[in-house]
Amino acid sequence: MSRLVTQLSPYSCAFVPFLIVLFSTILVSESIILSSEAHFDAERIQQWQSKQGSVQIQFAYEPESPIIDTFTELKFNIQNLSTGEHIENLTGRVVVTNGQRLFKFENISISAGHFSVKYIFPDDGTHQVLLRLDRGNDFKIPASFGVFVPHQSPPSILDPFPSSPRTSNDDLGIWISKILAILLPAAAITVLVITIKRKQQ
Repeated sequence: MSRLVTQLSPYSCAFVPFLIVLFSTILVSESIILSSEAHFDAERIQQWQSKQGSVQIQFAYEPESPIIDTFTELKFNIQNLSTGEHIENLTGRVVVTNGQRLFKFENISISAGHFSVKYIFPDDGTHQVLLRLDRGNDFKIPASFGVFVPHQSPPSILDPFPSSPRTSNDDLGIWISKILAILLPAAAITVLVITIKRKQQ
């Protein structure tokens, strides 16, 4: 090992951190691509069909096990029931309620036939997501979907950060963190050893 270190040139010393940064950038960008392309990448997709206007509405939420006091993305996909193409230039209204309280998203512009909103569920249980679509005088279509928020134990002194359901993107992030935790210290030690060897010479 010591022979290998002494044979490394100053160029290789600068090359090691470059490789680390390049590798990290590739992993992070891959993570971003995966999350941005996952428009409706969910196992549980609810559908609502309306003969008025021949409309089919798909609904999914992420994460699939919502966490209280954490953002949950509510995703909607509006298609023509006959052709499967997106219906464009709509106005939407979303109401989230558990029967006791409600929250409204008003005047949502839906230009491309799909959209999403982020909502923080304050408590567990079953919640209703009510959607209304408008397109001038063509149609006014209501739709209803359900979201189940599982019961979560409050944090304790011994476990202030209880484990929560993870998505595939979370797993990828954990792997990236583990790889960086190994590579960055190794690169720092390598650079330090090379620097010490050069000073001794």
